[in-house]
Amino acid sequence: MKRFFPKSLVGQLLTLVSITLLIAQAINIALLYRGAQNQKLAEASVSAVFRLAGEIERINDRGIDQLRLRRDGSARRNHPILSANSIIGAGQKRLPDAEERARYAFDNMGASLQAVEVARVDRLPANMTNSVIGMGDPRRRFGSAGYRSEPARVDGYLIMSAQIADGQWLNIASAIRGQSPVLIRSLLFQTVVIYLILLIPLIWLGRYISRPLKKLTKAAEDFRPGSSELIEESGPPDTRQLTAAFNEMNARVGAMLDEKDVMLGAIGHDLRTPLAALRVRVESVEDDDERERMVAGIDDMDRTLDDILSLARLGRSRETAEQTDISALIETVTDEFNDIGADVSFARTGRITANIRATLIRRALRNLIGNAVKYGTQAVISVDKYGDKDGDKLVIHIDDNGPGIPEDQIASMFDPFVRAEQSRNRETGGSGLGLTLARAIVRDHGGDVVLQNRAEGGLRASLILNQ
Repeated sequence: MKRFFPKSLVGQLLTLVSITLLIAQAINIALLYRGAQNQKLAEASVSAVFRLAGEIERINDRGIDQLRLRRDGSARRNHPILSANSIIGAGQKRLPDAEERARYAFDNMGASLQAVEVARVDRLPANMTNSVIGMGDPRRRFGSAGYRSEPARVDGYLIMSAQIADGQWLNIASAIRGQSPVLIRSLLFQTVVIYLILLIPLIWLGRYISRPLKKLTKAAEDFRPGSSELIEESGPPDTRQLTAAFNEMNARVGAMLDEKDVMLGAIGHDLRTPLAALRVRVESVEDDDERERMVAGIDDMDRTLDDILSLARLGRSRETAEQTDISALIETVTDEFNDIGADVSFARTGRITANIRATLIRRALRNLIGNAVKYGTQAVISVDKYGDKDGDKLVIHIDDNGPGIPEDQIASMFDPFVRAEQSRNRETGGSGLGLTLARAIVRDHGGDVVLQNRAEGGLRASLILNQ
């Protein structure tokens, strides 16, 4: 059922209203059809009562022997027949309500009867074929062969038996007319008109509501903190309030981020200034080993500070995304590591482009390649492409031959300042923010970074980007 149910607001609204309207109209049609059936049955009953009442009046005036009524059904056409017992048998469908109304009608007309029985049958008994009323004259219609007669539509027969004073029964059959095709066509036309009258305004209302909601959804999906672009307020009051609240939230987020950037700038300045002064003073230390350790500690503090500031400012980069040759970018980073003696290799497979902010992706690559070189002896880079329902994906694999990471610790490696045990410790240097910053950069591009141990040993870091 969910497979065929619409996902959009307008579709669900129209489907719900259509189903509800269909059920209501089906009930209405059933009630109208049943009412029409009861009306046809009442008409047949009234016709039978008047015919029997007229016959009883003639019997009272002229005597039963003077009337041409026979027991074998050969009476005059459309006239009742006489029988010693009621023509209605035990297996026929009796109509108690019709019997009650018939007795009341007979009493009002002054016809004295001992009993009245009424039944509905689909087929007439053989001896009553000449005692049927309500058939009317055959209708005449003009066709291709001239005028032709058509029999009346009959949906069954009502048989009424009235016991007169001498104990005999007068029996008459009244045709129950079938439903006219005009009624069916009228009901169908009524259904179509109701659907048009209700659904057309609902379609307009649904679009009036959903259009600004789609804009708001798109803005939320593309949300960038502090974006100054406001969404136009449109639609009904509730939707306008929602859009206004979103715009106000966007403005507040932007204001908070601006304050954060100012604060980070002040922190960076206040920390780097004493670090620079300390670096100058360290140069005066005569012990070479001690001086190198002190300089390394200051450099480590400076890199940690730079990583923290970069991570905090992520998402506020002023660099615009543009189509970039990924292979050329990887080669540039590879050459940087080769220049310092690191064993980093990359086999170019042709021009592969992606819409990225090159400076940030370059930094993410440096962090991942740096980890591979630091905890292994070499780094092998490869590029792969695959497609899925969201579009083409570009994957940069960075393989090392290090000790890998225990499976239960891989997820925590992306947490700030977290390191695995064994060789990945503080002595190897680093701030513990490399993987955190790399994944944050790639996720800001709509991708992700995945770590997994290789079957042949070592760790594979996969940088996934949308093309």
